[in-house]
Amino acid sequence: MIKSKEQERAKKAWELANSVSVGIIDKYSSLAKSAPVMILTNGLGQTLAFFISKSNGKNEYTLLYRHINEWLDDNISWTPNNEIGNDLIEKVINEKSQIYRMVTEETLAFLSWIKRFATALTPDTKEAAE
Repeated sequence: MIKSKEQERAKKAWELANSVSVGIIDKYSSLAKSAPVMILTNGLGQTLAFFISKSNGKNEYTLLYRHINEWLDDNISWTPNNEIGNDLIEKVINEKSQIYRMVTEETLAFLSWIKRFATALTPDTKEAAE
């Protein structure tokens, strides 16, 4: 069965949003809602750097960074460069401007699904629907 890119984004976003523990899903959801505005205002590289600065290894910043990284790793053809590491921020800050714009657009499209599913999975949203 052939799936559209939107279906693939939705499937991965659903899988990743469901993997977030109940204890931080509300913070994750809030961050997922604000992330697109942060990217449009500050740029993808600045936003990812902010996530790294706030990351403690298991909080919402860490998770969202990992989820974006996981999606982009499978869906972006990065310019081969043996001089940079395999981390997302290194790829982003060393990429050509055309690819950088494409990565930004792909990140925003993926975040729209993450935002929707994370919001749907927050306990407050579930209780309001019941």
